[in-house]
Amino acid sequence: MDFIPGLPDDVARQCLIRVSYEKFSTIAAVCRVWKSEVEDPDFFRLRKTAGYTRPVFAMAQARVVPNRSSGGMKCPTLAYRVTLLDLETGNWSELPPVPGFSDGLPMFCQLVGVESELVVVGGWDSDTWEISRSVFIYNFLSATWRRGADMPGARRSFFGCATSGLERVVYVAGGHDGEKNALKSALVYDVAKDEWAPLPDMARERDECKGVFHRGKFHVIGGYCTEMQGRFGRSAEAFDFANWEWDKAEEDFLEDSTCPRTCVDGGDMGMYMCHSGEVVALQDSRWQTVDKLPAEIRHTAYMTTWEGKLLVIGCRSFGEAHVAYTLDLKSRRWRKLVAPEEFCGHVQSGCCLEI
Repeated sequence: MDFIPGLPDDVARQCLIRVSYEKFSTIAAVCRVWKSEVEDPDFFRLRKTAGYTRPVFAMAQARVVPNRSSGGMKCPTLAYRVTLLDLETGNWSELPPVPGFSDGLPMFCQLVGVESELVVVGGWDSDTWEISRSVFIYNFLSATWRRGADMPGARRSFFGCATSGLERVVYVAGGHDGEKNALKSALVYDVAKDEWAPLPDMARERDECKGVFHRGKFHVIGGYCTEMQGRFGRSAEAFDFANWEWDKAEEDFLEDSTCPRTCVDGGDMGMYMCHSGEVVALQDSRWQTVDKLPAEIRHTAYMTTWEGKLLVIGCRSFGEAHVAYTLDLKSRRWRKLVAPEEFCGHVQSGCCLEI
C-alpha cells in the first residue's frame, strides 16, 4: 500500500515529516502504513535532519485538585502534571496522565528529553510520601506512555539527572536515600534497552545537586553531604567517558554556596544560571553577568537554553503565579510568554526537547 496514493513514497514521506508533533497520533490512526511510518525512530531522525522539529519545553507543573482525599478528609491540594510549552508558537498544552498516577506525577520527579521521548524518573508517591524508583517514558510519535525498568539500588530522590542528547541514555547521580543520607553513587539508564548500569562513585556525597551534560561530560554540580544538611557547597565533578572515571572535583566551580538547580548547558557559550536577580554565564572559568532578570521573576523555578535563547520560569514572590520569559542572547531582549491561567502553576522540574 502506498503512503499517499499517486505519490512516490519518498515524496509522501516528505509530506508526513512536515506534520506538527501535536498531530502525530492523528496521522498514526489513519492506517497501518502511516502508523508504522510515524512510530519508526527513523521518522523522527529524518524530520530532525530536514529541520522540521520544534523546540518544546516539558515541565512538571502544579495544579489545584479539588476534593482530593488527604488524611481521611476531602480537601483541595496540589498535584503535578506534564505540561508543554511550544517555544516557537507560545502554545501551552497538557500530556495525558502517567499510568497509575491519574492524580498527578510523583512529587520531585525529574524530566529528561531523549530524542522523541520524555523520561520521568523517580520522585515521591504523593499519597504515601514513599520514594519511588519508577521510570515512565512518553513517546511523542505514538502518543503513549510505557513503564521503564525501576531505578536499582537505594531509593533516591533530589538527585542530579541529565542526558547527552546524542545517545538514548539518562545519567543519574547523588541525591539522598530514605534515611536522608546523601549519596555519591551514580547510574546510567539506556532508554532503548530499558537497562540500568552503575557508574563509578563520585568523590563525595551530593544531595540536591544539579546534573548537566556539557562538552561531552556529565557534570554534577553543587549539593551537600549528609552532615551539611542544606548548606550547599561550591564544587562540581565531571565524568570523563573516555577514561571511565570522574575528573578531580573543581572546588570553586560556583562563586557562592547556593542551590544549583538553574544551571544549564549553553553549548559553546559555557553554562548559564540565575543568581542574585541576574542571568550569569560561565566563561573563561568565571561567572559573568549577562543581563538582569525581569522584575516579575525574583524566584526562579527553572531555566533552559535552545538555539541562542534562554527560557526562565519563576515568580515575584513565593505563592504567586509563575510567569515565563525568553531572552535572546544576541540582542539581550526579553519577551514574556503569556500563559492561560491553568498553566501558571508552580514548575517543579522540566526539560527541553526537539520534536
